[in-house]
Amino acid sequence: MTLRRCWHELDLLCRIGVGLAPIACDLTALLRRMVGAEAAALFWLDEFGLPEGFHHEDSPDSVKDLFLNEFERLFVGEREINVFALAQRQDQRVGHLLAPEAGYFKSNTYNLLVRASGHHHSLDLRVDVNGRARAVVLLFRATNRPFSDDDAAVLLRVAPYLQRAIEISLPPDAWQGLGAQEGHLLLDGAAQRIVLMNDPALELLRNAGQRGMGWHQGAPPETPPPFVQRLLAQPDRPLHLPVPGGVLVAQMHSMHAPGPVNADLGGGAPQNLLVALSLKRPMRIDVVRRVLSLQLSPLQREIALLAGLGHARADCVSQIGVSPEALKKHLRVIFTATGTSDWDDLARALSR
Repeated sequence: MTLRRCWHELDLLCRIGVGLAPIACDLTALLRRMVGAEAAALFWLDEFGLPEGFHHEDSPDSVKDLFLNEFERLFVGEREINVFALAQRQDQRVGHLLAPEAGYFKSNTYNLLVRASGHHHSLDLRVDVNGRARAVVLLFRATNRPFSDDDAAVLLRVAPYLQRAIEISLPPDAWQGLGAQEGHLLLDGAAQRIVLMNDPALELLRNAGQRGMGWHQGAPPETPPPFVQRLLAQPDRPLHLPVPGGVLVAQMHSMHAPGPVNADLGGGAPQNLLVALSLKRPMRIDVVRRVLSLQLSPLQREIALLAGLGHARADCVSQIGVSPEALKKHLRVIFTATGTSDWDDLARALSR
């Protein structure tokens, strides 16, 4: 894939309105190729600058376990130059780890996370929106391949694209999702303990990349994940959690024992709570991938993308700036490449 093609793909992905988490796998692969790294990680942050979730391309489960469940205990401190420390900085947005102080190589961050994943050199980028850190990118290389200022300059150019992905993010229930996987948790009535969990639910929690989920190297967690408290506050509404590859939809249901109501249960209080989990993959990501597979010019791909995302043909003039006459010429090429006959047919073909 050419560098020009990478930039074009980055632009399209960051404009489809699904935020960072659902496209994290695509973004890390792109940034790794664009800079020439061996691995990449993307972290999205909460309002306090703590990592809310992340996608790392090649960390072993043991490393992910430490990061997700022991972050505050092991990786917050003076020498711990990691995603949390980088998010607190107010100076340059890129390159703090190009030449770190010697103490960094004695830190838990380096020894338990970076080196434990088989890396040595790191290159960092902080993404700010409205004066607040919202994401951090980390790229990694082995001992004999340090990053350069030129690499940092390339990565810095990525920031506006990621900012756009954050700023135009639509609510997860506003874009069409395709069901990919389902799982279930059974909790006690007070939601203090997990009674039962099936394997798909464990896999969904393990792959969610969110702090505090409680899984430890594949072992089922004993305490409910943090989002359960949010479900309890709004038990009749599903919760949408952006995760790598899509959005994790959680819905809580009260479970009653059959037979007469037992007065000891508080006049019919639920004995157990069932949490149904479903991973939804944004159809918009599939549309981008189909558009990128076509032998079209960058402008023609942008036109095709508008069709696949459900826009009207007239939107090409207002959103892309192409004239009606030029649009007709480009559409003839697009229809031929896709085997379609008109705008509506093109939209159906790309969003199937």
